[in-house]
Amino acid sequence: MIKSRNDILKLNNCFAEHLLSVQKAKHEPSEEWNEGDTVILDDSDKPTVLTKEQADNLNQEDLEHYLKNRDDITVEKLHDWDSQTTLISSKQTIKDYFYDISFALIEITKEHGNLIIMGDWNTPWLNQNNDYPPVLEALNFLKTKIDFDFNGGFYLTQHEIKEFIPHLFWLTRCNASLPQFMMSFEKSKTILNICKNGVLHFEFYDSIEKHKFLRLFKDMKFIEINSCNDPIDFDKMGERQIVADN
Repeated sequence: MIKSRNDILKLNNCFAEHLLSVQKAKHEPSEEWNEGDTVILDDSDKPTVLTKEQADNLNQEDLEHYLKNRDDITVEKLHDWDSQTTLISSKQTIKDYFYDISFALIEITKEHGNLIIMGDWNTPWLNQNNDYPPVLEALNFLKTKIDFDFNGGFYLTQHEIKEFIPHLFWLTRCNASLPQFMMSFEKSKTILNICKNGVLHFEFYDSIEKHKFLRLFKDMKFIEINSCNDPIDFDKMGERQIVADN
């Protein structure tokens, strides 16, 4: 089931807190342009030394871009960050690897509710074309469910997770212009994502839930790692693409 960004954020306060904090850290202007700075402006291919007026205009544009595109929703601060970890499946084929991840997520839904997935910025899911076969398959899958402007999220039942997760991975791996797709569960205080290397990243906001989840993944023979590298040979990364901003 698809949902708007606001509807997704209203499902899980902890998920909303985390996503808004990521938006603030990534996109809120933190360093101002100053008179005398050198920059290549959109209407030129040569460096420009900024006047005070130009610097002020750029600072205003950056702030307006953040305010226009952030999720404008009030969320009560209820949760303190506990810790993080990264895990990989011990399976050695692509099919088995993502079946393993999907099965673990399905197990969690039995107690913590449906899986929710949404990008940490409002970039549409179909923002970038790619003819690399697994990515093209993922895009065609999404086109049966959403239109080209859709930037909301998915609310997945147990029966939908297995099909969705491999497509999510290939979008993340090969379409670099897309946002980070965050996941949680309707009644969970854990945020996770699958990075371009196929590694599961966890952000825990509840120690009891953390130990419960880690026990599940340990029983399933997932492996904790300290750095991100491809755990199996997905591909050579030759088709990773970036859409340049206009």
